[in-house]
Amino acid sequence: MTTPVSVQYDNFDPVWYLQTYADVRNAGLDPWDHYRRAGRAEGRQGGPVQALELDLMLWRGYHDTALPALHILFETGPAHERAVAGWVLARWYVEHEDLSAARAALEAFHASDEGARTVGHPGPYLLGVQLALALDDRDQAAQLLDRGFTRFGALPDFELAQIQYDRFLGLDDWELSSALARIYVPYGLVPLHLRDDVFGPRFDRLHADPGPWLNGPTKDLPLVSVIVPVFNAARNLPTALRGLQAQTWPNIEIIIVDDGSSDESLSVAEAAAEKDKRIRVIAHTVNQGAYPARNTGFAAARGDYITVHDADDWSHPEKIARQATALMNEPELKATVSHWVRASDDLAMTRWRMEEAWIYRNVSSLMIRAELRDILGYWDRVKVNADTEYYYRLTHSFGPKAIREVCPGVPLAFGRTDPGSLTMRSATHLRTQFKGLRRDYMEAAHYWHTQAREPSELYLPQNPEQRPFRVPEAIGLGDAEGPETDYDILRRSEYFDADWYRLSHKDVLLADICPVQHYLQGGAAENRDPGPRFSTGGYRRAQELPEEVNPLLHFETVGKQNGAAPLPAFDGVLSDTPAHVKRTLVFAHTSGKTLFGAERSLLGVVERMARRGHCPVVVLPTLRNPEYLKQLLTMTAAVEFVPQLWYHALRPAHEDTVQAIRDLIVKYGAKHIHVNTMVLNAPLFAARAEGVRTTVHVRELPDQDVALRRHLGASAGALRQHLVENADRFVATSPSVAQWLGCPDRTVIRPNSVDEDLFDLRYSPQTMLRVAMISSNIAKKGIADFLGVARRVESHGRPIRFLLIGPPSEDLHLMRPWPGNVDFRNYAATPAEAVAQADIVMSLSKFAESFGRTVMEAMAGGRPVVCYDRGAPPSLVESGRTGFVVPADDIEAAANAILALEASRNGLMRMSTAARAKARSLQEQAMQA
Repeated sequence: MTTPVSVQYDNFDPVWYLQTYADVRNAGLDPWDHYRRAGRAEGRQGGPVQALELDLMLWRGYHDTALPALHILFETGPAHERAVAGWVLARWYVEHEDLSAARAALEAFHASDEGARTVGHPGPYLLGVQLALALDDRDQAAQLLDRGFTRFGALPDFELAQIQYDRFLGLDDWELSSALARIYVPYGLVPLHLRDDVFGPRFDRLHADPGPWLNGPTKDLPLVSVIVPVFNAARNLPTALRGLQAQTWPNIEIIIVDDGSSDESLSVAEAAAEKDKRIRVIAHTVNQGAYPARNTGFAAARGDYITVHDADDWSHPEKIARQATALMNEPELKATVSHWVRASDDLAMTRWRMEEAWIYRNVSSLMIRAELRDILGYWDRVKVNADTEYYYRLTHSFGPKAIREVCPGVPLAFGRTDPGSLTMRSATHLRTQFKGLRRDYMEAAHYWHTQAREPSELYLPQNPEQRPFRVPEAIGLGDAEGPETDYDILRRSEYFDADWYRLSHKDVLLADICPVQHYLQGGAAENRDPGPRFSTGGYRRAQELPEEVNPLLHFETVGKQNGAAPLPAFDGVLSDTPAHVKRTLVFAHTSGKTLFGAERSLLGVVERMARRGHCPVVVLPTLRNPEYLKQLLTMTAAVEFVPQLWYHALRPAHEDTVQAIRDLIVKYGAKHIHVNTMVLNAPLFAARAEGVRTTVHVRELPDQDVALRRHLGASAGALRQHLVENADRFVATSPSVAQWLGCPDRTVIRPNSVDEDLFDLRYSPQTMLRVAMISSNIAKKGIADFLGVARRVESHGRPIRFLLIGPPSEDLHLMRPWPGNVDFRNYAATPAEAVAQADIVMSLSKFAESFGRTVMEAMAGGRPVVCYDRGAPPSLVESGRTGFVVPADDIEAAANAILALEASRNGLMRMSTAARAKARSLQEQAMQA
């Protein structure tokens, strides 16, 4: 396979635009016209921002694919993609300590307004200032700082950026203090400054003049317990305690838990307790870990509200008061959190990966009502992330509104950056929240949460006899593990491939859902496959499992021991065909819940093969419709299952898939492979390895299908090159497809065949004409335009009914209310049942169809067709003879065509005869050898 040197991404995708913007879809507007006239000015995107999707993939282990694609976008993509790719690449380069490359990438973002249209937060400006200063370019830093202030105003983050700039210039501390003060004054908070009466790092000189304690008697205020776990923090603990002792909330106890420190931490803590009776010290004789230390303090806490403060942090004097006051005033709240910023000793603002800002939610600041200790219990006994787990344990139990973020965007704490902390160590680095230990831990925790029917089921004792869920050994503390759950069984299964699952199911990838949890909670019920080596639907059918049984769990716990096949095969009626009759492997690329064009086209291909004396073996990627399998078995030697990822120009075919196909070639002695689509590449590579000839049935028009090109990661030219180099011959569904392929010596044109019973349908137009759209009822099929035609015809007062024949869909629901002359007729099991309901059929797709199967089915049934002049359908419809071809996206012209047909009943009958004759000619061409 040749990897393309460049990929062209178009800027506008009408199908995506309709799917994304419900108001445009509901109003029945032309997507391109809306985008050109209003959408772009409103900041709407003309298509999905590939750079942002690739950003998500980049940090989740798919950098081998995402990074080259980002570079292509950065070099050759449209302006907005280049800009956003610059932002994405800059963060990646910073992580890999290539600051010069990071700055060069980010300069592309700031070179125009295109990036700001898409990335509407301060992150790129803050990162730009940071990079410019790191590379000694104060002019660029000043420029970006000014642009950030101009666009976003005096946000606290930009005041922090000002501090970075002032530090670079070597300004005095009093000037830095001015910027610190400006952060808090607009929010009515006590301003900060740097003390000038003591020596030491700037972090340790953060200070605020004491503010007034809250009005009212101290005894009437709830007691707040602050747990301070300490391990070898003698240098930093005094600063943390100074911040806590200066809190404006007067009713406070500070519980220092020394976790077996080997330095002077315990002595520092005890000395502080002697001077301040609000401080208590508890000492562990041996080091147990940060969260066991928290739990010790949790058990000892006497407060009405309980929170935690790390020994190397410093808090604004009103932090406790702001969080406690919210709890006191809002009884429905269970907890509060505040925001913070991480900084070095010298107040260099840091964040391991720049997001929207330096300031963000501080999960460790969680302040809870003490009664939650009796409901949810203690922190999990692990080395990292237990504070995040507790946060989500709480929100799962009581809902996200149970926690209030106080003073969002304002740093009520400064966290000291320590390169040697668990947060920054490679095995437990924060990057592993995307892929690695932290991610694995949180996914297991979330599954535990979802199994609870009430909060008490998530209660975790201080020292449980066994863990509530299994965690990676590297972050556990040696506690006994609990019984293995369904989640654990699937995670360890060699047949569950989480990376493959995400790539195969893009909705899971983009929603950043745990693959195992998704499969357990719905994916298996939808017959989604967990990896390249197990067919959920095929196994379910082979074992006759009901919908509520999870096939892979059944296989791991029952089927494997009984010798069941993870990729089952089903014998068809031709299974006893003599061995000398050659077997042809036919590869399908989809198998949906309902039978639409792709499935019906495959049935036609296989039927023709069987009729000519061949012995087809169909290979399905999945099974979601048992009726489809049943029909295939009536015309094949066998049906096999091999789950497959679609081709992507920057991703090699999966090795397991290629090997499985090679095994099938050997099993059946196949000498020929027929791939019923251009979107699969593993069959081509397997055939090449086994010396087997290949035919690709090309049913797509890449040069007119921006969504397909984007999905396959290549330009139309690169896709053509891939096909020409890797397939031996082609079947094109239309002259348009053949022209795109451009190799007539290796290509035959074969229209899709249709069911013969369509030709026997009676055509007798009713007094009230019935105009139908027969489709999957999704936006890309042009249902908004169809409704627009109905509205225009309704305005003329003509007695015409418009029928939507197809399954219910979200797009249809969002387009309500429909015109009064529209009826929903639901999905029809066969084309004949669908076509029989119509007198006229419309084809108004918003993309270029490579053939137009519904158009030919309608014509075979003697129904005149009105279609857009887009893609292959105009080559089927002879305008004025078998129907009308109208300008693409011209709803008025389409409505006028319907009105003209309604006005000429004799013309309808003539068109019916001509349409059926044209369809018969196409059918004969389709059935040729």
